[in-house]
Amino acid sequence: MNPLTQFKKIPILPLLIALTLATGLFSTSARAGSGSYSVNDVSGNYVFHAQGWNYGNGSVNYVPLSAVGLVTFTPATGTFHVDLILRAYGTNYDNVRDGTYTVNPDGHGTMTWLSGGGLTKHIDFYIVNGGAELKFINTDPPGTNEISTGGTMTKQ
Repeated sequence: MNPLTQFKKIPILPLLIALTLATGLFSTSARAGSGSYSVNDVSGNYVFHAQGWNYGNGSVNYVPLSAVGLVTFTPATGTFHVDLILRAYGTNYDNVRDGTYTVNPDGHGTMTWLSGGGLTKHIDFYIVNGGAELKFINTDPPGTNEISTGGTMTKQ
């Protein structure tokens, strides 16, 4: 059978759609991988939700940690304000802090602040869904209370 005859039998519209999707023309984020993010892409209010583990006390090695709250990012100053409710050791804690943040061109960002005990706290995040969400993980230096925490900040 002639190969050109076989080609004529392939519907052209599904082929064009498949090629378009494969080349990323219908990407969910026009800037994904383009290296054009900045602090301006993280601004306003985000709901913060996290789950993780804290060092325990006494005979308990590790205890679960959860958090929910509101983060307000101000790109003009590269600062943020966070008001969280933390839950650890079966107790709720209010945690209000201010800190700084950065965003690299690839969408990787960092948040840094001081804890109530004066320890440096650090979160790394990536901008996803066109800035609608920030996926993060705690990257505190050794010696802080949190062992591992991760979560999502959702733009409001």
